[in-house]
Amino acid sequence: MATVEELIKQYETDPELQKEVNDILADGKITIREFRTFAKNHDLDISLTELPHVIEEAKKMGLLK
Repeated sequence: MATVEELIKQYETDPELQKEVNDILADGKITIREFRTFAKNHDLDISLTELPHVIEEAKKMGLLK
């Protein structure tokens, strides 16, 4: 099971993961369905209750406005 930190490190060097994230963020938001699908696809160890934190971190990284 991957952690958020591991996925962030992978994002920095993985063009496919960057494209996947950019596709999710293209409309400027993260839906619950997108979040759950992404977490499942990457076997990410994260709870739905952490979505607000993920959104805040994405803003800090400049991925969301």
